[in-house]
Amino acid sequence: MNTLSVALVSALTTGAISLGLVWLTSHQQRRDNKRAQRETQNVSHLNPLRWHAAEAHHRLSLYATSVDRHGCYRPAQVLNEPREIDDKSASWFAGTGVPLISSVWMTSCLFAQMTRTRHDIPFLRLPGKDDTRLSALMLKVHVAFAACDVYYATQSSIGVDVILEPEGRLRSYREFCELLSQPDRRVWADPLIWFHLAVANGERRQNLQRALDALQELSGFLDDILAGGASLQARWDAEL
Repeated sequence: MNTLSVALVSALTTGAISLGLVWLTSHQQRRDNKRAQRETQNVSHLNPLRWHAAEAHHRLSLYATSVDRHGCYRPAQVLNEPREIDDKSASWFAGTGVPLISSVWMTSCLFAQMTRTRHDIPFLRLPGKDDTRLSALMLKVHVAFAACDVYYATQSSIGVDVILEPEGRLRSYREFCELLSQPDRRVWADPLIWFHLAVANGERRQNLQRALDALQELSGFLDDILAGGASLQARWDAEL
């Protein structure tokens, strides 16, 4: 093979290798970009649910711990029945009523995020059968509260009421209190208020534990797929 032929083969080989490297690099970049987009999309959709699951679990755990130690959760024993809210002033919502009503608000926000996530599942990019697992775990939470007479349809209604359109944000605590001050709107949240009153009085302990277990399972699953830390433990540590 003469010098010209050697040079030509060498040039072709070098070109082929260079093209191959460019293709591999481009292919890897596309895969990395898709993975980053998928992770960003999952986080944006699921992080709010993860946060509210931890908040609801933490607050209900306070009820459970107090009931185990003292037989009740005295800070939330501020009503005999939900309709007494109709006569309450803003100062009551901002003071005496906070332990009870903020707990109802946190659980309502959880319902809102589960409602939103259920609608978003087709747009999520979860590996394997994780989308089915997510649906099953949310259903488990719904069923746990339904066993407390907060029925599934009521949960969804509460969740929708908490979401403000067209902004898409959730009602603040103050906005939620203003909602409850309207008797015709409050009535939809009455079953949830009754539940919190019951557990504050030391009743429905098994139902409460069932809800806590379902929330813990959902929270652990979300921690895993979002590659986050243990959100329930982090929530408790934040109080220290």
